[in-house]
Amino acid sequence: MHILYLVNALDSGPGVLLDEAARAGAEATLIHAPEARNLTTGEACDVPATADGFDGLVVLGGVMGVYESDRHPFIEESAQLVRRFHAEGKPVMGVCLGSQIVASAFGAPVYRMRDRLDTHEEWGFLPQTWEAAAAEDPLLREAPQGLSIMHWHGDTFDLPDGAVRLATRQNCPNQAYRIGTRIYGFQFHLETTRDILEGWTSLRAVALGRPRAEIAAIAEPQIASHLGAQEDFARAVMRRWMALTG
Repeated sequence: MHILYLVNALDSGPGVLLDEAARAGAEATLIHAPEARNLTTGEACDVPATADGFDGLVVLGGVMGVYESDRHPFIEESAQLVRRFHAEGKPVMGVCLGSQIVASAFGAPVYRMRDRLDTHEEWGFLPQTWEAAAAEDPLLREAPQGLSIMHWHGDTFDLPDGAVRLATRQNCPNQAYRIGTRIYGFQFHLETTRDILEGWTSLRAVALGRPRAEIAAIAEPQIASHLGAQEDFARAVMRRWMALTG
């Protein structure tokens, strides 16, 4: 099994999703899409035009917006690749920005939360409400109701036509969805590890112009309470998603 990871920010790597694939013996290729660089080899490498040689695609998070594709050509290239994987019946997982790219690949608008919703962002470990469809979903069955999963985003999206919503939250209703049987989008950050969150604590402090210790005082209790359960859940989701390649 060979999985392609499109990394859209170096501080938002595949984390648990890569580690669990490695445990299963999967081969991985990581491409930093904004710089068109293969992180596995260090060589120049565009987003592939086809799914050839890969069994699954994971599209990760980043700070840019899907509506900024004129400034970031890799966004449309990634959307085209998502459609190619779908056409060939190969599984796709989109995380945060990745979920937005997948939604846009199938015709749904992506927009700033502040433009249409009652909030401007989601940040921190926030509880999920799983829809009834999740109970029968191959990836999300047995997901604990109210499971808190890490968020950090200011954009959201409408569901593409035919998509099945799997999770929701009051102020940001489209949290997880499935298209067909092998395409998934997760607005929340399944991939996070403690190392990733340590970096994000520093980044958020800079973004807000506040001392890191102040942000850490908010983040650390959440990490201690919720990261372990999230990692267990993410590993189970990744194992089940990899089974879709069979």
